[in-house]
Amino acid sequence: MILIKNALIVTQDQDHTVIRNGYIQVDGDHISALGPMEELRDQEIPGAEVIDANDQIAIPGFVCCHNHLYSAIVRSLPYSGYDDVDFSFVSWMERFWFDKLENKVNNDDVYIGTLINCMEQVKRGITTTADTVEGPNALPGTLFAAGKAAQESGMRAVLSFETTGRISEENARLGLEENINFVEAMRKNPGRIEGRIGVHTTYTCSTELIQAARREADRLGCGLQMHLCDDRWHSFDTTLRFGKRAVKYLEDIGFLGPDVLFAHASYIDPLQDPEILAKYDCKISHQAVSNAIFGFWPNMVPLIRAGVTVALGIDGMTQSMFEIMRAAQMIHRIRYENLELLSDSEVFNMATMNGARCLQKEKEIGSLEVGKKADIVLLDNTSPVPVFEGNVYNFLVSVADSSHVDTVLVDGQVVVRHKKHQLVDEAAMREECRERAKDFWKRNGWPIP
Repeated sequence: MILIKNALIVTQDQDHTVIRNGYIQVDGDHISALGPMEELRDQEIPGAEVIDANDQIAIPGFVCCHNHLYSAIVRSLPYSGYDDVDFSFVSWMERFWFDKLENKVNNDDVYIGTLINCMEQVKRGITTTADTVEGPNALPGTLFAAGKAAQESGMRAVLSFETTGRISEENARLGLEENINFVEAMRKNPGRIEGRIGVHTTYTCSTELIQAARREADRLGCGLQMHLCDDRWHSFDTTLRFGKRAVKYLEDIGFLGPDVLFAHASYIDPLQDPEILAKYDCKISHQAVSNAIFGFWPNMVPLIRAGVTVALGIDGMTQSMFEIMRAAQMIHRIRYENLELLSDSEVFNMATMNGARCLQKEKEIGSLEVGKKADIVLLDNTSPVPVFEGNVYNFLVSVADSSHVDTVLVDGQVVVRHKKHQLVDEAAMREECRERAKDFWKRNGWPIP
């Protein structure tokens, strides 16, 4: 049992309750009690590990709804892919990302990249991630390599393999089978790691493949993850092939539903698609930083106003949900020239409870409440002004960053203590990742230091 005392607690419950000086009692993997310190006085809890959170803020662990965890192995490449190319995102994907990255990844790359990214993200307060694993030529076993790494990191994860039809029909079959086998394997030993059915996107998958993924998700009751319109080409492609944009196409082939988590939705039809997505209770993960890096300017406001659940994701481009929250808020305020758009509390909710809803895990994670999983982050309160109920959300979104994260619990286990990961040897892991990166660069003929 763990007892966290003297914390400013941001619960993210239905009433957005903030407890100025409170305690959280952790029993096993769940929160068994919480409230103001006055309720705890004169109560002894024999054998409990006490964490004094004086001058700290307790928040629910962040929920990242879109990731490519293996991507640690392909950071800071010695080649950009832009040289002598008439740039567009889809041409860059075809000429560079698919050919030189995804197609050359092996399962050792996936394992170490996933492990180091999970370690870095949980140290920054992300306790749950959804991931779509890439690497069609690494099949089979690719999703299992990622699952092993996520398990060792102490993180909670919902994983899928990015089934694609761009290689061959046989490869598409292998991708779908990888998802099915992983979902079934994780259910035999339930824990922090779960599976979903992953599909790459509309322009790399046939109608038959997308429908097959939908059928398997229905049979297994596990949900789906898919990229949606992160580039205009997605809708150009479906319009050319079927005479309708991507969202309408997916509706007509029976793919949409409340268990579908889409990533990006940067170039949907803002007049019709939000209503369609809301009708089927589809979920959206918004990647503000990665979209901006690639020159996209996504607009989540029509989706939010239509009632679509929108959460936040990393997409492998940064490890900090604090950066993501600020970027999401800024790009929408700049677009609309409205300084009150996406309030601090709304953006923080996107990073916590909305993330839980997107993964259909709102009864387990996303807030600090009795009975929920003990996924808890303690932030150092180094503010030069008092932080209390009236300004805590502004501190969390506009001031705090990853350096404030001190202690992280996942499933009731202390995974990070005083900024140090407790389950992995960080130095050894980084050295291994550097060696794997050099091996990967050799496969592409890139310079080695």
